[in-house]
Amino acid sequence: MPKPEIIGSVRSTYTRVVCMVCEEKAIEYVLTEKPLRAPEILAIHPFGKMPVLRHGDVELFESKAIATYLDRSFPGPHVFPSDPYLAALTEQWVSLVNTLIDRTLIRTYLYAGQSHFKRWSEGG
Repeated sequence: MPKPEIIGSVRSTYTRVVCMVCEEKAIEYVLTEKPLRAPEILAIHPFGKMPVLRHGDVELFESKAIATYLDRSFPGPHVFPSDPYLAALTEQWVSLVNTLIDRTLIRTYLYAGQSHFKRWSEGG
């Protein structure tokens, strides 16, 4: 079976999440750097968001789906709990981060702060 190919950018929080799953499980993978809406990404994700995964005949988008696939398809320590209650708590927190925290804290403040710092450091 070929190595999983993660297509995205290391600048993406969600691409890094998928890479971390591979690292935790010692999965050899290939990271193919592509920008949002690159043809390789659009071929798998209908909205051109990253990351996407190619693994043999499997093509997936959305980091949580990719992480779950990798966790269940490869040997090694489980990333997601098998206990129903703990699995539900994990889903709860992943959902909260994806729907509220990422948009509010990361996109609004961190990225805005980075662009402000860049303008400041460039003398603008």
